[in-house]
Amino acid sequence: MLSQQMRWFLVVAVGALVLAAWTGVLMRFGMVDGFPTWAQNFGAMRHAHSHLMYFGWVTLALFALIWADLPRHTGRSLPRGVGVQMALTAVMAFLSFPAFWANGYGLTAIGSVRLPLGSMAATFNGLTWFIFVALYVQATRGLAVRPLAVQLWDWALALLLLAALGAVGLVALVITRVEQPFLQQLFLHQFLDLFAVGWFGLALLGVMWSYIGAPTRGWLPTFSLALLLAPTFLLGVPPTLLPTTLFWVAAPANAGAAFLLGWHGLQLWRQRAMLPNLLWLAGGGLGIVLAAAALLLWPGVWQEYAGGQMRIFYLHVLLLMWVSTALLGSLEARCLPGSRQMRWINWLWTAGVLVMIGALLGLGLALPPGLPQVAWLRAAAWGSLGVAIGASLFWLALLRGAATAPQRSPYASD
Repeated sequence: MLSQQMRWFLVVAVGALVLAAWTGVLMRFGMVDGFPTWAQNFGAMRHAHSHLMYFGWVTLALFALIWADLPRHTGRSLPRGVGVQMALTAVMAFLSFPAFWANGYGLTAIGSVRLPLGSMAATFNGLTWFIFVALYVQATRGLAVRPLAVQLWDWALALLLLAALGAVGLVALVITRVEQPFLQQLFLHQFLDLFAVGWFGLALLGVMWSYIGAPTRGWLPTFSLALLLAPTFLLGVPPTLLPTTLFWVAAPANAGAAFLLGWHGLQLWRQRAMLPNLLWLAGGGLGIVLAAAALLLWPGVWQEYAGGQMRIFYLHVLLLMWVSTALLGSLEARCLPGSRQMRWINWLWTAGVLVMIGALLGLGLALPPGLPQVAWLRAAAWGSLGVAIGASLFWLALLRGAATAPQRSPYASD
């Protein structure tokens, strides 16, 4: 059962999704029709958009859902300080938006001082994650049996800490002013890619299995999946910078991780009657991610499609179609069960996602030949508008639900 406190943190998390989605609309239409005078730094806008999605939407929502379910798995109340940690995470996440909007990871002049506001924002966000991990360890220490969901969260947090080391590396490069393209790309993708594929993926699986209940028979991977996911961030480094040896470490691991993720997906599909709405769309996104992992083993595919528009397509499939859609479905099932209005909101979200993903694929493959890129760009822009409106309506429904929900919970956090 969701406490009233966690309901409100979920409202804040979806609010971050709404702000990030409308920023995406600005970027998409700006690429077609031009940007307003107050939004000329596209690279900085892109960082503000992506980091708010990472820090404010997905991470905050996962934290809230983990805290909501953990007492049921441990038989214990949450540790004192959870409310403070969640508030800090939310505040730091929203502060990252203006920090990255100013100049991305570059230096921003404030009076006579030039500060790396983006790197500082990432650092302060990371500190709240360490507080979460410390409280989580306190809440789960000494469990005689660690259920499947808890095991997945254990390893998700291990990968979160490993990803955070990439952020530390980025900050170190900025402070020392070291110009090393390989290290910059290595740390960047260790941070963002491992954060998304590792922390998001495993934590989301834990949330889903926690909701529907782990199967009573059969094996589901936890540690082995985390182990194979760990080196996959190397595939985000541009092919011109990554040594071939490291590619052949990451690509087979990526394929192995995809197989294990597919095994989870198959077991979830067998219990599809219990899955929340939107999970069919999220499952389609997961299927595309798994297919991409297999295709990367084909000679020349990674070198040809690792960057540019196809990487943008892949990231939106991963973060929008799979992770965000599955999270929204989980929130709907927990917070808005049986809501009639959600049917239309789900259709709007689904249409926006499918149009946007299809347009990004068309941009990446440049198909059909002869079709101007501006047509695909405009289609992606209209798809992003559907996503933003759907997210906004979802937020309003969640806000109304939180305002009318019961005020007490059997699991107090403070």
